[in-house]
Amino acid sequence: MEVNHIWVVSAWISLHLAAILAAYGTRVAAGSRLESIAQFACFALMAVIGAAIWISQQTQAGSWGLSASTLMAMVLTAVVDFRKWHDSYHPASHTN
Repeated sequence: MEVNHIWVVSAWISLHLAAILAAYGTRVAAGSRLESIAQFACFALMAVIGAAIWISQQTQAGSWGLSASTLMAMVLTAVVDFRKWHDSYHPASHTN
C-alpha cells in the first residue's frame, strides 16, 4: 500500500471514530450546557459521513457500506436511551 493511501485510510477511520464519539457525546451531554455544542458536532459529522457515503458510491470505492453502518450507529446512539434498559420492570419484585 502506498504512503498516500495509508493517510487516506487513516483519515477515513479517524473520521468515523470521531463521528461515533460525537454521537455518544450527545447522550453524555444531555441536559448540560454542552448539549447544543454536542448536538451541532453530531449533526455536522452526520453530514460529513453522508458525504463520505456519496463519494464512496460515486468513485466506486466499495466502502460506502461501512460509512452507512457508521451513520446508522450514530443515529441509534444519539436517539436510543440505553439507560432505560438497566431499569427493567420485574413484576415479581414490585408487590403491593
